[in-house]
Amino acid sequence: MEQLTLIAGLVLLAMAVTFAYAPFLIKLLYKFQIVVRHQLMDNKMNEEFVKIQGHKTGTPTLGGLMIAVSVFFLVMFWVPASDLKNVFLIFWTLFTLYGLIEGLIVYARKLSDKFRALESSFEWRLGKLAILYLLGLWAVYSIVTMLAISEITLFGLTILINPLTIIIGSFFFILAMYAMEITDGADGLVTGQFLIAFISYTVISLVSGNLNLLPYLAFMIGSSLVYLYFNINPARVFMGGTGTFPIAFAILFFSILTNTVDILLIMGLIFWTELATSALQILWIKFLKKRLFKIAPFHHYFESIGWPETKMVQRFWLFSAIFAILSLFIFGLTR
Repeated sequence: MEQLTLIAGLVLLAMAVTFAYAPFLIKLLYKFQIVVRHQLMDNKMNEEFVKIQGHKTGTPTLGGLMIAVSVFFLVMFWVPASDLKNVFLIFWTLFTLYGLIEGLIVYARKLSDKFRALESSFEWRLGKLAILYLLGLWAVYSIVTMLAISEITLFGLTILINPLTIIIGSFFFILAMYAMEITDGADGLVTGQFLIAFISYTVISLVSGNLNLLPYLAFMIGSSLVYLYFNINPARVFMGGTGTFPIAFAILFFSILTNTVDILLIMGLIFWTELATSALQILWIKFLKKRLFKIAPFHHYFESIGWPETKMVQRFWLFSAIFAILSLFIFGLTR
């Protein structure tokens, strides 16, 4: 009961702190016109996307800052000093900055169709993955060395941590982050799924005795709830990479610390489906010069066939909750 009271209190604290400045942040984003601009390209490569998302032009992005900033300062001033806190804050900040730089590219998009075409190209996305990989490699190396993690378990198979597994594991670490980032494509979609993951890891942390993770999770739940208030359809602000990248890092960070990477693979099935459909679409266009899907990633496909955005988002939340319950069930059986 004491732990539940603590979690609830920290969630409320994060909500109060975030709500205190969230409206001012949104006004600032409007003032400086840090907004999405969905424009039809000359080659009409994005015609289907503009058809279903074009009405959102003018909505501010970088709204994830209200989560990133709140969590950073709350962890900084509330959580006792430790190596865990240091690793978390360093890479939470670095992935926030990465997302901020990516988000500010909205200004470059306005310069020309050529830049918009470049940004949609296979080479551009491969370059982004390479930079993200190097950052992820540093993160994974720091996690396992500074926190003395010597092995992880994947579906009953013990994998020892060594240079080779760090290099390979970092690749999948970044793919998982990218999967969560591209899911941020509809009002409330990824935030609801993040909240389901946070609550699931709160349960896992309580059951497994990783109580030192509870303040981090509580702060993310509280700030995300406030963000979701402004992001529910019709959204007043979009998350952008300033929220998706640090949050994705945090979820993967918790999965390593609790030795539940295999559980996350089940919990995040929606994310992995989004990644698979996006990757297949890119490869089909690159090498076969045609589309495999009408539009990718997966959530946009349902919009393109006529599903209202709210219906699609609610169904995705529902299946995320089902996969989370299934993952917790398996966690209870195997741990």
